Amino acid sequence: MSVVMGVRDEENADAGDSGQVVCTLAEGHYFHGVAALINSLARAGFKGTVVVGYRGQLPRWLGDIERGPTSHSYTVTPAIRLQVVEVTGPWHLNNCKPHFIGRVLFELHRHAELIYYFDTDIVIKQPWEIFARWARSGVVLVLDVADSYMPPDHVYRREWQALAARQNRDCRAVTGYFNGGCVGIDRSNAEFVSVWSALMEELERDGADMGKMKNFTSKPEFSRMDQDILNATIMATQAPIALLGYETMGMFPWIGEVMPHAMWHHKPWKRNYIVDALRGYPPGRVHLAFWEFVDGPIRPFNNFELSRKRFQVALGRIIGLIHTRSYRDL
Repeated sequence: MSVVMGVRDEENADAGDSGQVVCTLAEGHYFHGVAALINSLARAGFKGTVVVGYRGQLPRWLGDIERGPTSHSYTVTPAIRLQVVEVTGPWHLNNCKPHFIGRVLFELHRHAELIYYFDTDIVIKQPWEIFARWARSGVVLVLDVADSYMPPDHVYRREWQALAARQNRDCRAVTGYFNGGCVGIDRSNAEFVSVWSALMEELERDGADMGKMKNFTSKPEFSRMDQDILNATIMATQAPIALLGYETMGMFPWIGEVMPHAMWHHKPWKRNYIVDALRGYPPGRVHLAFWEFVDGPIRPFNNFELSRKRFQVALGRIIGLIHTRSYRDL
């Protein structure tokens, strides 16, 4: 295995394993998203540990949070503990998802009953108990906006099946293509994580450059790397699936919004909303959700920065009332 999860085990193996854990991966400016995600979890009533796998420097806002019982833990609220774990190795951080989830589930929090992984550009808008209930019924997955209803005989699946066959795994028929931004797993379905990790390693042996987030020089069936292998894992296991539609991530206006996912344009904390609005792309509800939750127990922006950005969002919305471009115009 070429990916290594570097961590000082004696400091990070928490004595207080929580029943429910959320994890994510971040580096650089993506810690702004981590702050909003944790704030949204606090408002949703989450009680447990948030584990952040990171590279590079830790964010400045950690200095404003009370230290926990170890040098790598922090108390965000009385109900939420934050734990940071350094991730090393040559793989792109995005490709480390299954190994990191496995590290949290099998080593750092061996007594956790369930674990959710969320990308850092997601915030939670529904009560946490709903998420916990869903995970008890199967592996929680969300349809991707691209190839949402990929049929069982789609040509990509033939390559995924061949990859799984190298590990002597039979594949089931699956309809749909699933987003890698949210995966919820009850411990009874923990094998799903192990299979996902093993297939990622098989992809590396197949010649894929795991140092990239997307690989357009290899086979198109594996261009989306971790997400394609996630879909291969769904085929190669018998774990029950708890499926959500792409409207869950805010891809359809006003309906079914559960975990807004800012996957379009620049990330909310990097986006110039006024310029984008003048180009015909005003901020939508997914981006509004980020700025709703960025102010909470964790504050990655000072008052001036937050007010300035919210003003830009509001102005962008006003511009959008008179000038909006359809994606079909691209």
